[in-house]
Order: sequence, then structure tokens, then C-alpha cells
Amino acid sequence: MSTSAKKKTAKGIRYTDAQKQEVVEFATNYNATNSRGGQSKAAEKFGISPLTVAAWLAASGAPKPAKKAPKAPKAAKAAKAKGDSRVGTRYTPEQKQEVTDFVASYNQENGRGGQSQAATKFGISPLTVMAWLKASGAPKAGKKIKGGKAAKAAKAPKAVVQSSGATGSGFSAKLSALDGLYKQIQRAESDLVDLKAKFASLKASI
Repeated sequence: MSTSAKKKTAKGIRYTDAQKQEVVEFATNYNATNSRGGQSKAAEKFGISPLTVAAWLAASGAPKPAKKAPKAPKAAKAAKAKGDSRVGTRYTPEQKQEVTDFVASYNQENGRGGQSQAATKFGISPLTVMAWLKASGAPKAGKKIKGGKAAKAAKAPKAVVQSSGATGSGFSAKLSALDGLYKQIQRAESDLVDLKAKFASLKASI
């Protein structure tokens, strides 16, 4: 089929197998060089409907033109540059430990805020930092602990002491006192666990 004798596709025109093969080869070679666009270029070159070219390509079993890979969004590129775990970055146990130690040390000195500070310092999502803290069993951030406050927390509330010393209240009063003491013991044990964890974390960071 010559390019000098272009013909518009009309009803009833029949093309030989050789002509069809010429069109298919042109479109295939164009796609191999330029990734795509062979169908429209072949239609323009040979004066054939793009739908006809598409049908010939499909009948010949020619591979479809490859799609261009989409460009990564700027936000994703920036996140990858910072080492954000949301784009597939994997962290070693040592790196995770460094982050959790930083959070524990910051919370020890400032009471709270270590999670957000670690996210900013290491370029990691705050949700990722929170997940690492939970996995490590680190205590939740609380108020800044100063000397004497831990000891005060262990003291029983006045209401509980009064209840335990009450007489003539009957069996229900004793149960109420026991329940109050039990809750206080739980709080004291929880405070002790938090203190031990913070002590161990701070010691390890030295």
C-alpha cells in the first residue's frame, strides 16, 4: 500500500492480507519506538479508519501499546526523601528503638509531646511512631513527674481511708472499702510499672 495513493475507507472496499499486514506492522513498529500512538498514525498514513486499524491489530494478535508509568506525586516524593514509612521504607529494630527511646526521654523531661517531636525529628508519620510505641510496650505520656509526686500518688484517698475505718456500716461498707483499696493498689502498681519503664528507657539512652 503506497502513501501517495491514500484512500478514504468506504463501504465495500476490501483490503488484501498483505495490505492489512503492512498497516499492522507500521502501527506495531511505531508503538515499539514511541510506546503508543501507532493506531492513529497508521490511520492517518494509510487513510483508514482508526477503528479498522484497531480491528486489524486485534485480529493479528499484536501487543497493546504500553501505558506510560504515572509520575509519582510530589507529596510522595517528599515523603520518600524524608524516609516516611508510608511509601514502603523499612526500618531496622535499632532505628525503631532509637525513635522510641527519644520519645521516652522527651516525655520524661517534658511530660508529653514526645510522639509529635519524634515524628518531626525523624520524618516519620505520627501514627507510625504511635504503633512503634505500642509494640515496644512503652508507657503512655503523662504529666511531668517531679520529686514527691509519685509517693503522693501511692497514698490512699481520704474517702477510702475513712471507709476502711468506718464501723457499724455493715457488710456493704466493708466491700466498698475493699473495692476502693483494690483500685488504689492497681493505680500504685501502674505508676510503678511506668516509672520502671521510664527508668530503663532513660538508662539505655545514656
